[in-house]
Amino acid sequence: MRGPLLALSWLVLSVAAVLAQTYEDAPPPLAARLTPEVMAQVFAEATRVEPVADDGPAAMAAFVDDTLVGYVFSTLDVLRAPGYSSTPFDIVSGVTLGGRITGSAVLFHREPYLLNDTRRTALLVQFLDAMEGMEAQVGAEGGEPPQFVAGATISARAMRNAVLDGADLVLQYRTGARVVTEPTVDLLNFRPMSGDELIADGGVARQIVTNADLATAMEQAGLAGLPPEVEPRGGPGDIYLDLRFGYAMPPTIGLNGAGRPALERLRLSFPEGSHALLFASHGAYDFRGTRYTNLSHQFRLERLEVSQGDKVFTFVRDDLINATYGLGPVANLIVLPPDSGFDPLLPWHVTILAFARQTDGALAPFALMRAEYRLPSRYILKPPADTGPAWAEAWRDNWRQQAILAAALLALTLILGFQSALSRSRRAHRLVRLGFLTFTLVWLGWIASAQLSIVHVINYLMAPFQGFGLGFYLAEPLIVMISVYTALSLILLGRGVFCGWLCPFGALQELLANLARWLQLPQWNPKEPLQRKLWLGKYVSAAVVVGLAFVAPAAGAVAEEIEPFKTAITAMFARNLPYVIYALVLLFIGLFTERAYCRFLCPLGGALAVLDRLHLVDLLKRRPECGSPCHLCERSCPVRAIEPSGKIKMAECFQCLDCQVEYHDDTRCPPLALIRKQRQRKQAVAVPSFPLGGLAATRGAPPGKPA
Repeated sequence: MRGPLLALSWLVLSVAAVLAQTYEDAPPPLAARLTPEVMAQVFAEATRVEPVADDGPAAMAAFVDDTLVGYVFSTLDVLRAPGYSSTPFDIVSGVTLGGRITGSAVLFHREPYLLNDTRRTALLVQFLDAMEGMEAQVGAEGGEPPQFVAGATISARAMRNAVLDGADLVLQYRTGARVVTEPTVDLLNFRPMSGDELIADGGVARQIVTNADLATAMEQAGLAGLPPEVEPRGGPGDIYLDLRFGYAMPPTIGLNGAGRPALERLRLSFPEGSHALLFASHGAYDFRGTRYTNLSHQFRLERLEVSQGDKVFTFVRDDLINATYGLGPVANLIVLPPDSGFDPLLPWHVTILAFARQTDGALAPFALMRAEYRLPSRYILKPPADTGPAWAEAWRDNWRQQAILAAALLALTLILGFQSALSRSRRAHRLVRLGFLTFTLVWLGWIASAQLSIVHVINYLMAPFQGFGLGFYLAEPLIVMISVYTALSLILLGRGVFCGWLCPFGALQELLANLARWLQLPQWNPKEPLQRKLWLGKYVSAAVVVGLAFVAPAAGAVAEEIEPFKTAITAMFARNLPYVIYALVLLFIGLFTERAYCRFLCPLGGALAVLDRLHLVDLLKRRPECGSPCHLCERSCPVRAIEPSGKIKMAECFQCLDCQVEYHDDTRCPPLALIRKQRQRKQAVAVPSFPLGGLAATRGAPPGKPA
């Protein structure tokens, strides 16, 4: 039987190796990949793209009419970054000249927990869409966390980092972007924007004061009236002052908000390192005042103050530059000298003063409005974030789940360590067993998506050949914890610790099998000779899946679907109909033959069963009578892992402890039952026996008469 099976395995591997297509080795040209649908998703603003003829990272230049606005690139061309699988994915993304992501589209991947998974694929699309506007730098703020794509966080994290890192490489090569070691105002990048867009973007702040606001401010200050030249016009809801203000040094704010002539005058007339603040207004009130034209008042702008911390900045006419672009009819740049102590990276406040008459007729100042401004982070160049290794981020973000799993593994260790005591109570064993399996299915499988599978084994085996370092092995915290625990328990106790206690799909099968027995569904187990042949199925499937992964990754990705774990556990049946039907058929078979899939087909089970031969300790107890003459445990084993000789075949055992419950049950185990009966006989002989009826008659008889 083994000869034909091995020959079949070798034939499948050979054919797959010949027929496999490798998109990642010979992808279509980038221009061919940029279909109208892809461009609409990646760089909707662009009207055309052209190849970039230089030696830098491969990219296409994106134009709006004749204006270069950014670049489009492929992570496969620029980085060849892999995700959780060892195969590089292909994500096409766009980046503006200002260093912002415009969109991304996944064209190709072999990520095992995203393939043919409509639910997770939809989450991935949302995850990548949320990156729009993020700064092109790994560690940049914004978007959704990788945990948003639940169950495929490693893939999501790798794709996010590849997009950000690729955009950074493409842009830096072609713009000569300044490399900074500390946060610095972006004085290089420019993007055309209207006044309304600047306000919506946050580069320009806006504060409106109505006539009603003016009256309230005067009342709070205890003032009676305004000078005629600044009397409000219209009703209470009309605008008295509509002030727009911001930091004008970033070109996107300064050029769009004040115009090139104003910035040119700043460059020629003021010292290098000066700061320009942009102010513009609508309404009846002029924020500059009237005294700045009057020598007797030292040309002061008496209505405007800027403060930052404990510093207060006031201005004179020489600090003004007229702005030609119109955020408002009144528009100026107001300049602070380089040694003013002003820090554009910190928030600052604007106070607009007004002067009203007191009851004695004298003018007194009051605050008409006060507002804060903070330069948005998109106008700040930041040094590369020291985010640490990617795997550290995953461990840091998932500490709660790690704590829960650690507690569960400790509980399982105690169960296995004290199995003899637990097995003495059939009820306690049943409660513990079903309770732990429920936890494994619901929390470990459906909530945490920590289903160890043959995919993990393949990736661990292939990592050294792909040049992956230690970080690859540490990338998925819960899987790492389960893998380490499985490896240790495999060496110590055998395959059954994982397969019997920590496999969510195995737990689902066993819980359904318990339901089937409660419903009294008929149960079938193959005869011993047939069962031995069926056991070989899992070894063949393991050989085919692992072999294909090395010689034909594309075919291997298909072969991995022999595991229903992704469908039934991590995707919770939210997949295409053929996958759901396949998983349901396997579960249906398991209703009549317990854990049929685990016993006869599971490639992960086959891989673990091969290594089971290494286990060092046998905790499952046996007696000389086991197998001859007693066959109680053999018949009670739900997966028939006990041979007629009484020996437990550990490679097929799931460590459910059912045999140990029988082993300690002195009402069912024949050797124990015999000992119990012998003990009862001895106790019966040791206790005197009195005929109760005769004793009672003697006590109740009249004197002198026999009873």
